[in-house]
Order: sequence, then structure tokens, then C-alpha cells
Amino acid sequence: MTRSSVRLALLLACLAATGYAAYLTWSSQQQSRQIVSSSRQFGSAGRAAAIAVVDLRAAQQAYVAVGQGQDFWFARVTSLAKELGDNLAYLKSIATQPSVPQALEDASAALQDFSQMDRRAREYARGHQLAAASDLVFTEGVDLTRKVGDGVARAIDAELIGDDGAAGSVQRKALYALGGAAGFSVLCLVLLLPVNARREPAVAAALAPRAQAAPPSLDLSDLDDFGIVSHATRAPAEASEPKPTPAEKPKFPSPKPLVGRIVPPKPLVDLNTIASICGDLARVSDTRSLPDLLTRAAGVLDASGIVVWIADPDGRELTPILVQGYPPNLAMRLGNLPRDAENVTASAYRTGLLQTVKADAVSNGAIAAPLVAAGGCVGVMAAEVKNGGEQQEPLLAAATIIASQLATLVGPPAVRSKAEAAS
Repeated sequence: MTRSSVRLALLLACLAATGYAAYLTWSSQQQSRQIVSSSRQFGSAGRAAAIAVVDLRAAQQAYVAVGQGQDFWFARVTSLAKELGDNLAYLKSIATQPSVPQALEDASAALQDFSQMDRRAREYARGHQLAAASDLVFTEGVDLTRKVGDGVARAIDAELIGDDGAAGSVQRKALYALGGAAGFSVLCLVLLLPVNARREPAVAAALAPRAQAAPPSLDLSDLDDFGIVSHATRAPAEASEPKPTPAEKPKFPSPKPLVGRIVPPKPLVDLNTIASICGDLARVSDTRSLPDLLTRAAGVLDASGIVVWIADPDGRELTPILVQGYPPNLAMRLGNLPRDAENVTASAYRTGLLQTVKADAVSNGAIAAPLVAAGGCVGVMAAEVKNGGEQQEPLLAAATIIASQLATLVGPPAVRSKAEAAS
């Protein structure tokens, strides 16, 4: 392109495309941050509601416990029910996915049924009819609180999955816009390159084919009697025609073909291995196969050791039940861990959120993934990771997936206590 007006128009178009792509990228980042913030806020409130459901169930069961003050637990249940109702209303107000309000409505309806049933249980407890009160508390009370917990869990899953999809859609749109603007800018820059039609004389002379000299014209008067050009006549012609010196052809290096192919980088996490581990965990029928599965999980997480902590039925302490990568007697040395301990394992259990510890010059990093079931957090999977794995998002996601599958093997504390009593 040599015309200045066309070149100026192309330059302005390139700048406009670049600016538009930059604006879209900035806007998508803002939207993505808002979605992530809203998702975290909803998840935190949802987990608080799930914990309140567990506390509400335990407080009502204290009506029929020996040696407990009924008035205290009556007030405790009233307070927890009101707090849970407020949490459900707050979750409904900040929900962004269409299927979330219905799940929260189901949870609110179950909570109202629980309040009506609770009034009858209190009347039986005040009248010292503990058998009737126990029947209500351990049948209808457990069933209704489970319905409330299921509604909260469905709302959390729907909201978080929907927010992840929305954030991914925004990021894809930004990438498409950025790629289109980059391609258009490259095209404009190619068109802006000057095209020089004049070649250097030496190069033109070297590349141009040699002109073949035309044979000299032959005059019949120069022929002798035998039809041969006489020597005297041929000499001047040969003298006037200098022999051209052959020009050497320029030598240009021939292009070499490209050899090999581009090898994509190896992913940080092998999804096929994670899927295989989760499938094997779902089919576990004997605890003797768990150490091998934890060894495979440690290989995926690049962990030097894994400890699985399980909460007691009261939720006050954590007990190490599985140890991988450490001496067998480590569980005995560790002992029980109080719920309010100041470390990442207890923090992950209290909050139900993934916790990490950064590595330093002396020790490796750590990941504490909560084992969250329908009734709340039932334990923690703690892994000591190497090579800065606690700062890599794929490894954190892999730890969350494996911990979620492990939670299905543990079950809620109430179910475990009943199973231990039956055994």
C-alpha cells in the first residue's frame, strides 16, 4: 500500500480494533470478578445454613437427653430456627440461577413443618412424655432437617455450577474478541508494509536471463566460389563482435523444510487418573483397599503424604484414621485434634472450605480439603505437597474432587454413630 490515505485508514482501523479488544478484556475481567465474588458469598452463606441445620437437629434431640435443661434447649432451637430462616431468605435474595429459588423454597417449607412438629415435641417433653417426644424428634425431626439440608445443598450446587458456567462464557467471549482483534491487526500491519517495485540494478542484472546475441547477417557478396565466407571478410566481423563473458549465476540458499512437530505441554493434572481414582473409591467395599487408592491420589497431587481425619459424632474432635506416606504409628502420635485448634486442618473442618499453607525454605506446602457431605463437614483430607503444589489451581481442584469422593465413604456423624453402636 503506497497511498497515504489508505495507509492512514488501515492504521486507524488497527488501533480501533486493539482498543476495542482491550475494553472487552477489561470488561470481561470485571464481570468475572463479580461472578466469583457473588459465588463465594453464596457458598459461604450456604455452608453456614448447612451447619445451622446440623446444630438444629442436635439441639432438638437434647429435649429427651437425660440431665439436660429443657428450657435452655427450647430457646436454643428457637434461635437456630430463626437464624436458619434468615439465612434461607438471604440466600434467595442473592441467588442468580433460576433453579436456586425453588430449592430454597423446598427448604423453607420443610423448616416450617419442623417448627410445627417442634411445638408438639415440646409439649410432650414438658408433660414428661419422653417416649412420644423421642418418637417425634428421631423420626419427623431427623427427616425434616434432612429435607432442609438437601434443599440447601441443591441450591449451593446449582448456584456454584451456574456461576462457573457464566464466568467461563465471559472469558470465552473475551478470548474470541482478543483473537479476532489480533488477527485483524496483523492483517492491517501486513497491508501497511511498503512494496518496493524497483530492484537493485546488480540484482536485476543477475536475475535477468542473458540475452542471446543474434547471428550476424550474411551478405551473399562475401561468399567465394565454393560458398564459403572469405577470411578477410569474416575477420572484421569477428573483431567487431566481442564475445560476451558469461555472468555467474547468483547462489541463494535453498529453503530447508521444517522438521518435527509441535508437542503440546504436559498437563499438571491427569484427569483420566483422577476419574479412575474416584471410580474406584465409589466401588470400595473393604477399607483394606483405601491405602492403595490414597497412594495413587498422592501421586496425582505430587504429595509426600496424606492423612484422612474424621470427626467424632459430636463434631468436637478430629481423629486420624488413614495415613499414607508416613510411618504407621504416626496416627497414634498425632492423637485427636480439637475442633478449635489453630491449624489448617481444623480451619478446613470448621469452615468447610479448602485451606492451604505455603511452603518455605524448611518445609513443604500443605492442602487441607474438607470432606463435605449432605449433613455438613464430616472430616478433612490433609496432604503435604511438593514443588509449590499448594499454589497451583489444577492441583487444588484435584484435591477437592478426591475429598468429595472420600466424603461419600464416611457419611454424616449421626449415621456413623449408629453404625458404631450397632457393631
